[in-house]
Amino acid sequence: MSLPLVAGCQEPIAEWKIPNMRGIMSARSKPKQVVDPLDTEAKTQLQKYELPPAKGAVTMVDADNVAELVSLLKNEAKVL
Repeated sequence: MSLPLVAGCQEPIAEWKIPNMRGIMSARSKPKQVVDPLDTEAKTQLQKYELPPAKGAVTMVDADNVAELVSLLKNEAKVL
């Protein structure tokens, strides 16, 4: 497949069964199939890694000072 890739599925992905003692004991006697891993080359590479910028200082606003809070939200944070 070529990248980018989008994969989807629907619920339930798998049905879960409550294990019982008979199933647990019979699983011990089943043969194990060991599969050797394939030798493949990496298809991705790291180009750049940067730390996010440091967060600014916290401004404490008194609970009774609503005007200052609104002013900070409008002028500094620019969310209002």
